[in-house]
Amino acid sequence: MTIEAIQYHTRHFSKRLSGSVIDSIIIHDTGGKTAEGTLKWFDNEISKVSSHYLIDKDGTLYECVPVEEKAWHAGTSTLFGKDNVNDFSIGIELVDDNDADKYPKDQIAKLIDLCTELALSHHISLNRIVGHEHIAPGRKVDPGKDFPWYEFLVTIGANLY
Repeated sequence: MTIEAIQYHTRHFSKRLSGSVIDSIIIHDTGGKTAEGTLKWFDNEISKVSSHYLIDKDGTLYECVPVEEKAWHAGTSTLFGKDNVNDFSIGIELVDDNDADKYPKDQIAKLIDLCTELALSHHISLNRIVGHEHIAPGRKVDPGKDFPWYEFLVTIGANLY
């Protein structure tokens, strides 16, 4: 299965280190109300941030940085003792401006489809699909307490195995 995405490439990315193996997916939330606002922020000269994918509340998927390149989504981060998570991960942003509203079903369904496809194509295990809060504890809290981790991971696990 190939996930269709709107191509919206940002200038904020760099080459992955030679020999880097993509083995993780990091889930973020935008902290903003719209996909358009997030895409404009990705393009803003001063932001210096990006992600590989952005998923709008209605499930619309944008590809902002090709996965072969390094998006700038994780900042100072560590996963299983390995620093610089941008070097070996795929970043996915979800439009979500606060933790008061649940993530919409269409958005979560698209995220599950995308993560399943990425996990299969890059041999990413479930324990390496994590939130920004897990790689930068104390600094970041997204995707937040409203993210349905249990249902999300169980569904991906069922799709993979």
